[in-house]
Amino acid sequence: MLQHYVIICKVLGIQSLSSGSRGNVIYIASDTTRILVDVGLSLPQLLKRLNRANIDPNTIDAILVTHEHSDHIFGVEQFLKKFPAKLHLHIDTAHLFQYLPNDRINHFGSEFQIGDITVDFFPVPHDSQFCFGYNFKQDDVKISLATDLGRMTDDILKSMSDSQIVLLECNHDLLKLSHNRKYPHFLKRRITSSRGHLSNPCCALAIYQLATCGVNQFILAHLSEENNSPTLAYNFVRDFLQTHGIIEGQDVWIDVALQNEIGNLFHCTIDRFL
Repeated sequence: MLQHYVIICKVLGIQSLSSGSRGNVIYIASDTTRILVDVGLSLPQLLKRLNRANIDPNTIDAILVTHEHSDHIFGVEQFLKKFPAKLHLHIDTAHLFQYLPNDRINHFGSEFQIGDITVDFFPVPHDSQFCFGYNFKQDDVKISLATDLGRMTDDILKSMSDSQIVLLECNHDLLKLSHNRKYPHFLKRRITSSRGHLSNPCCALAIYQLATCGVNQFILAHLSEENNSPTLAYNFVRDFLQTHGIIEGQDVWIDVALQNEIGNLFHCTIDRFL
């Protein structure tokens, strides 16, 4: 009798190297292609994080940016001066990086390739000149990320709904923000506006909607150190899902990306038959 063997292959991976208002770096990798989404740390800090994650900075093929705020692009120029990666920019945002030589920049306006990874993008609402979320695809697997968005929309949910892993902003607890005396009213209004940041309840609802579409691994990202905490965010999302019949650790898995520590490396997998 002919026997068939199933090999579970790791295809795409995602790891948070830093996530929060003091600097953001997300690592995306296949077997042959390595990408950084945002470089919001200084070069020395980034190199420390890469070293902890056993990532050689010389092997980074590309940098993508979500938007132009300093906690997402602070270290881009420094990194490109020292290492051979190329910066990939949407054609409408090129004017914001005119200080970089053209031979270090690739422009895109639609879905494109970086090595063996297909990259797609979608606009997200934020108080910046531009802001994008990204989808990364290889074979039949997909990873999506969206940070710094004031609200979730049907289009964003649709774009991420067939992913295996989603990294999503879970920025603030509404009660903690409202009671924070350090924050003036105009700043609170900005954070809670439709072009601000995603709250714990909005993130939890989005995760519920994505979970019903089959997404089962989530990473909570861009937590406010002043108006949230890893425990508060995780517990809120877990409890919200449980009230809707979805059990964390059984139906879905939730991790939290931190500001001062590298996160876990998560892989999408695909079954191959021999």
